[in-house]
Amino acid sequence: MNINRETQFFGILGFPLSHTLSPVIHNGLFAKYNVNAVYLVLEKEKPTRSLLLGKETISLSGLSVTIPHKEWAFKIADYTDEASSNMKASNTLVRSDKKINAYNTDGYGAVRSIEEYKRNFFESKTSGDILILGSGGSAKGISYSLVKRGLSASKIVIAARNETTGKKLVKTLNSLQTGISEYSTLDALEKNNKRFSLIINTTPVGMKGKLDSQILSEKFFSKSQTLFDIVYNPLETPLVKMAKKNGAKIIPGYEMLLYQAMEQFRLFTGVQVDNKNISLVRKWLLEKLLR
Repeated sequence: MNINRETQFFGILGFPLSHTLSPVIHNGLFAKYNVNAVYLVLEKEKPTRSLLLGKETISLSGLSVTIPHKEWAFKIADYTDEASSNMKASNTLVRSDKKINAYNTDGYGAVRSIEEYKRNFFESKTSGDILILGSGGSAKGISYSLVKRGLSASKIVIAARNETTGKKLVKTLNSLQTGISEYSTLDALEKNNKRFSLIINTTPVGMKGKLDSQILSEKFFSKSQTLFDIVYNPLETPLVKMAKKNGAKIIPGYEMLLYQAMEQFRLFTGVQVDNKNISLVRKWLLEKLLR
């Protein structure tokens, strides 16, 4: 790798970041497409706007933003895309001179993943409701894109430990489409489990290095359901293992990581990754996760 005065620097910002595979994706694609750029890991508990503008370290051209900084990313931007503006959360920052542009590619990644694994889900009038666990930045981006993609019959139920942010998210979704969403306490979910055909976990529960108690019980899942746990490291979280044991279908978390990163790469470089290289990146991710 030859770093010179033309080299651009990108990175991932979050806390903690020991689990991240984003450098594998972006540095691999920079090499594939001959882009003179490097992607770094920037683990910071309390970032500031000056980080992106080069006042703390090197000058950065863009950032992927993950837990817990997605709301911060939205707040520090000069321009925000439609998804960010509606949900007040962003996972992608791109610097243009001294201005910062914010985007949210989480929802794009989630919708692409669901379309791959549950074909015709969005068009079906017999699909059950969608349960989203969590109310943070990922939940916001995903739920917004689900509404914008269009749901023929399903409602979105938000269940979160933070009732205030959960109900605020429901209110925002209902402002986009009347009656599309409702809030549920975590305790109330168990007795209503049969109404859900798709469960999306957007919380960090199950992430490598975290020892949080489980959100749902093993009895919650059945063969008629699909679990989409966006935690991708480890490859099989405790939640995924419980769902598989009960016969539920699984959408791997690395699929969302893959597709949201493809859109990030386009925003960073202007390059649209072709299907052949998308398959190659998926292979890279699986190789890393299976080690």
